[in-house]
Amino acid sequence: MTEKLSEAEKRYEDISAKLSDPDVISDQEQYTKLMKEYKSLLPLVEKFREYKKALADLEEAKEMLEDSGGDRELKEMAQMQLTESRELVTRFTDELKVMLLPKDPN
Repeated sequence: MTEKLSEAEKRYEDISAKLSDPDVISDQEQYTKLMKEYKSLLPLVEKFREYKKALADLEEAKEMLEDSGGDRELKEMAQMQLTESRELVTRFTDELKVMLLPKDPN
């Protein structure tokens, strides 16, 4: 799943660069085609970026929990962040799986 999402993100960034190319801008047909693909990838890429941030937050919370030592407040805060990040990762994973399903042609 992550590989497909990374490919979609790379394609999105490539299209974004092409859309600012004067040659593409002057070719209305190509510009329209790229803009349509760009808009279709946008929600997926945004959700993937949220997912990656949640994963990074999860790792940070794990590190905080390990490094908290005897500080009870820090440990509680890290545990809350860990729980919240896990929930977000799970939710974003489910949402991304649905977004990756083939579109219904009808």
